[in-house]
Amino acid sequence: MAQESLLVSTFYLLVFTAILITYRVVRGPTLPDRIVGLNTITTKVVMIIAIVSVIRKEYYLIDLAIVLLMVNAVGGLILAKYLERRAVHD
Repeated sequence: MAQESLLVSTFYLLVFTAILITYRVVRGPTLPDRIVGLNTITTKVVMIIAIVSVIRKEYYLIDLAIVLLMVNAVGGLILAKYLERRAVHD
């Protein structure tokens, strides 16, 4: 019971901090700031999915979280390569 309440508290903390980071994604000031903010939010969503899967005992959701984490990593690499090429051409 205590472990579940700790997980629920962690869930709410992650949701709250993801909402706070949304400000950085929307306001910037630079494109790299927005990309880092988006990657951070996606990582928090992965943790939220993992916590929900443990609370509800639906462990197949962890597979979904792992796939989302891989997509996040590949997307971050693609955006970094795009920014690198854009900096060379400017």
